Amino acid sequence: MKILLSGGGEPEQVKPLDDYFAKSMNGGKVLYIPVAMYKVPYNECKEWFKKTYEYCNFDIDMCTDLSKIKSLDEYTGVFIGGGNTFKLLKEIRESKFDILLEKYLKNGGFVYGGSAGAIIFGKSIETSSHADKNIVGLTELSGLNMLNGFDVWCHYNPKEDNNNIMNLKNSTKVLYEESGLLFDGKNFKSIGKDSLTYPEDFIG
Repeated sequence: MKILLSGGGEPEQVKPLDDYFAKSMNGGKVLYIPVAMYKVPYNECKEWFKKTYEYCNFDIDMCTDLSKIKSLDEYTGVFIGGGNTFKLLKEIRESKFDILLEKYLKNGGFVYGGSAGAIIFGKSIETSSHADKNIVGLTELSGLNMLNGFDVWCHYNPKEDNNNIMNLKNSTKVLYEESGLLFDGKNFKSIGKDSLTYPEDFIG
Protein backbone atom coordinates (compact mmCIF):
# COMPACT_ATOMS: atom_id res chain seq x y z
CA MET A 1 0.00 0.00 0.00
CA LYS A 2 1.16 3.48 -0.90
CA ILE A 3 -0.97 6.60 -0.48
CA LEU A 4 0.77 9.82 -1.50
CA LEU A 5 -0.95 12.86 -0.01
CA SER A 6 -0.35 16.27 -1.59
CA GLY A 7 -1.02 19.62 0.04
CA GLY A 8 -2.44 20.86 -3.24
CA GLY A 9 0.17 23.28 -4.54
CA GLU A 10 0.97 24.27 -8.10
CA PRO A 11 3.12 21.87 -10.19
CA GLU A 12 6.34 23.70 -9.32
CA GLN A 13 5.48 23.45 -5.61
CA VAL A 14 4.79 19.73 -5.63
CA LYS A 15 7.48 18.65 -8.10
CA PRO A 16 9.24 16.40 -5.53
CA LEU A 17 5.96 14.50 -5.13
CA ASP A 18 5.33 14.35 -8.87
CA ASP A 19 8.86 13.07 -9.46
CA TYR A 20 8.43 10.37 -6.82
CA PHE A 21 5.11 9.32 -8.33
CA ALA A 22 6.48 9.29 -11.87
CA LYS A 23 9.50 7.20 -10.87
CA SER A 24 7.26 4.75 -9.03
CA MET A 25 5.05 4.29 -12.10
CA ASN A 26 8.05 3.04 -14.11
CA GLY A 27 6.37 3.26 -17.50
CA GLY A 28 3.10 1.67 -16.40
CA LYS A 29 -0.49 2.86 -16.70
CA VAL A 30 -2.15 5.53 -14.52
CA LEU A 31 -5.86 6.05 -13.94
CA TYR A 32 -6.63 9.77 -13.66
CA ILE A 33 -9.80 10.70 -11.75
CA PRO A 34 -10.88 14.37 -12.08
CA VAL A 35 -14.44 14.08 -10.74
CA ALA A 36 -13.83 16.49 -7.85
CA MET A 37 -13.84 19.28 -10.44
CA TYR A 38 -17.11 21.01 -11.28
CA LYS A 39 -16.11 24.31 -12.89
CA VAL A 40 -13.52 23.02 -15.36
CA PRO A 41 -14.53 20.68 -18.22
CA TYR A 42 -13.05 17.20 -17.86
CA ASN A 43 -11.31 17.36 -21.24
CA GLU A 44 -9.38 20.39 -19.99
CA CYS A 45 -8.50 18.46 -16.83
CA LYS A 46 -7.03 15.68 -18.95
CA GLU A 47 -4.99 18.14 -21.00
CA TRP A 48 -3.64 19.64 -17.76
CA PHE A 49 -2.73 16.20 -16.47
CA LYS A 50 -1.01 15.19 -19.71
CA LYS A 51 0.93 18.46 -19.82
CA THR A 52 1.96 18.21 -16.16
CA TYR A 53 3.28 14.67 -16.62
CA GLU A 54 4.51 14.86 -20.20
CA TYR A 55 8.04 14.22 -18.92
CA CYS A 56 6.92 10.90 -17.46
CA ASN A 57 6.85 7.60 -19.28
CA PHE A 58 3.43 6.25 -18.36
CA ASP A 59 0.13 5.74 -20.16
CA ILE A 60 -2.97 7.62 -18.99
CA ASP A 61 -6.60 6.58 -18.75
CA MET A 62 -9.16 9.10 -17.49
CA CYS A 63 -12.41 8.09 -15.83
CA THR A 64 -15.29 10.49 -15.18
CA ASP A 65 -17.90 7.84 -14.33
CA LEU A 66 -16.55 5.76 -11.48
CA SER A 67 -19.40 3.25 -11.69
CA LYS A 68 -17.88 1.96 -14.95
CA ILE A 69 -14.67 0.84 -13.24
CA LYS A 70 -14.91 -2.79 -12.17
CA SER A 71 -11.26 -3.41 -11.29
CA LEU A 72 -8.07 -1.43 -10.76
CA ASP A 73 -5.71 -4.36 -11.28
CA GLU A 74 -4.40 -3.11 -14.63
CA TYR A 75 -3.17 0.19 -13.17
CA THR A 76 0.28 0.86 -11.77
CA GLY A 77 -1.13 3.93 -10.05
CA VAL A 78 -4.28 5.96 -9.50
CA PHE A 79 -4.26 9.77 -9.41
CA ILE A 80 -7.22 11.47 -7.70
CA GLY A 81 -7.23 15.18 -8.48
CA GLY A 82 -8.41 18.11 -6.42
CA GLY A 83 -11.59 20.15 -6.54
CA ASN A 84 -14.65 19.93 -4.32
CA THR A 85 -14.15 17.37 -1.56
CA PHE A 86 -17.88 16.85 -0.93
CA LYS A 87 -18.59 16.12 -4.61
CA LEU A 88 -15.63 13.76 -4.83
CA LEU A 89 -16.57 11.72 -1.77
CA LYS A 90 -20.22 11.51 -2.84
CA GLU A 91 -19.29 10.12 -6.26
CA ILE A 92 -16.84 7.65 -4.74
CA ARG A 93 -19.38 6.38 -2.21
CA GLU A 94 -22.33 6.15 -4.59
CA SER A 95 -20.32 4.25 -7.21
CA LYS A 96 -18.78 1.96 -4.55
CA PHE A 97 -15.40 2.97 -5.90
CA ASP A 98 -14.21 3.15 -2.29
CA ILE A 99 -14.43 -0.65 -2.13
CA LEU A 100 -12.26 -0.97 -5.24
CA LEU A 101 -9.75 1.51 -3.84
CA GLU A 102 -9.44 -0.34 -0.55
CA LYS A 103 -8.92 -3.67 -2.31
CA TYR A 104 -6.40 -2.13 -4.71
CA LEU A 105 -4.38 -0.60 -1.89
CA LYS A 106 -4.42 -3.78 0.19
CA ASN A 107 -2.98 -5.59 -2.83
CA GLY A 108 -0.03 -3.18 -3.00
CA GLY A 109 -1.50 -0.41 -5.15
CA PHE A 110 -0.34 3.21 -5.31
CA VAL A 111 -2.77 6.14 -5.06
CA TYR A 112 -1.73 9.79 -5.37
CA GLY A 113 -4.30 12.22 -3.96
CA GLY A 114 -4.06 15.97 -4.43
CA SER A 115 -5.96 18.32 -2.10
CA ALA A 116 -9.54 16.93 -2.14
CA GLY A 117 -8.03 13.69 -3.41
CA ALA A 118 -5.94 13.55 -0.24
CA ILE A 119 -8.57 14.73 2.23
CA ILE A 120 -10.98 11.90 1.39
CA PHE A 121 -8.54 9.34 2.85
CA GLY A 122 -8.92 10.81 6.33
CA LYS A 123 -11.31 9.69 9.04
CA SER A 124 -13.49 12.70 8.20
CA ILE A 125 -13.63 15.33 5.45
CA GLU A 126 -14.66 18.08 7.87
CA THR A 127 -11.18 19.56 7.35
CA SER A 128 -12.42 20.82 3.97
CA SER A 129 -15.48 22.64 5.32
CA HIS A 130 -13.68 25.98 5.69
CA ALA A 131 -12.76 26.05 2.00
CA ASP A 132 -15.28 23.92 0.09
CA LYS A 133 -19.02 24.40 -0.26
CA ASN A 134 -21.16 21.32 0.21
CA ILE A 135 -22.64 21.69 -3.26
CA VAL A 136 -24.01 18.13 -3.33
CA GLY A 137 -25.80 18.15 0.03
CA LEU A 138 -23.59 15.43 1.52
CA THR A 139 -24.73 14.60 5.06
CA GLU A 140 -22.30 11.80 5.98
CA LEU A 141 -18.85 13.38 6.27
CA SER A 142 -16.92 10.28 7.27
CA GLY A 143 -13.92 9.81 5.00
CA LEU A 144 -12.38 6.58 3.72
CA ASN A 145 -10.39 6.33 6.97
CA MET A 146 -7.27 4.72 5.50
CA LEU A 147 -4.68 6.76 7.43
CA ASN A 148 -4.69 5.16 10.89
CA GLY A 149 -7.43 7.50 12.10
CA PHE A 150 -5.85 10.77 10.95
CA ASP A 151 -7.61 13.50 9.00
CA VAL A 152 -5.88 15.62 6.33
CA TRP A 153 -5.77 19.42 6.06
CA CYS A 154 -4.50 20.83 2.74
CA HIS A 155 -3.38 24.27 1.51
CA TYR A 156 -2.23 25.18 5.03
CA ASN A 157 -1.71 28.91 5.59
CA PRO A 158 -0.74 29.74 9.21
CA LYS A 159 -2.14 33.28 9.04
CA GLU A 160 -5.56 32.14 7.87
CA ASP A 161 -6.05 28.61 9.17
CA ASN A 162 -4.84 28.32 12.75
CA ASN A 163 -8.13 29.34 14.38
CA ASN A 164 -10.02 26.70 12.42
CA ILE A 165 -7.38 24.07 13.08
CA MET A 166 -7.59 24.63 16.83
CA ASN A 167 -11.26 23.58 16.63
CA LEU A 168 -10.58 20.25 14.93
CA LYS A 169 -11.98 17.13 16.57
CA ASN A 170 -9.57 14.53 15.21
CA SER A 171 -5.81 14.15 14.98
CA THR A 172 -4.86 15.71 11.66
CA LYS A 173 -1.95 15.82 9.25
CA VAL A 174 -1.62 19.47 8.23
CA LEU A 175 -0.03 20.01 4.82
CA TYR A 176 1.37 23.19 3.32
CA GLU A 177 0.87 23.47 -0.43
CA GLU A 178 4.46 22.30 -0.85
CA SER A 179 4.03 19.37 1.54
CA GLY A 180 3.59 15.71 0.80
CA LEU A 181 3.20 12.60 2.92
CA LEU A 182 3.68 9.01 1.83
CA PHE A 183 1.68 6.51 3.90
CA ASP A 184 2.54 2.81 3.64
CA GLY A 185 -0.22 1.46 5.85
CA LYS A 186 1.74 1.98 9.05
CA ASN A 187 4.02 5.02 8.83
CA PHE A 188 4.12 8.47 7.25
CA LYS A 189 7.17 9.70 5.33
CA SER A 190 7.59 13.37 4.41
CA ILE A 191 8.24 14.34 0.79
CA GLY A 192 8.74 18.03 0.06
CA LYS A 193 8.18 20.60 2.79
CA ASP A 194 7.62 19.07 6.22
CA SER A 195 3.98 18.91 7.28
CA LEU A 196 2.59 19.42 10.79
CA THR A 197 0.44 17.28 13.05
CA TYR A 198 -2.51 18.52 15.09
CA PRO A 199 -2.65 18.71 18.05
CA GLU A 200 1.05 18.05 18.81
CA ASP A 201 2.47 20.92 16.73
CA PHE A 202 -0.24 23.45 17.66
CA ILE A 203 -0.62 23.15 21.42
CA GLY A 204 1.96 24.02 24.07
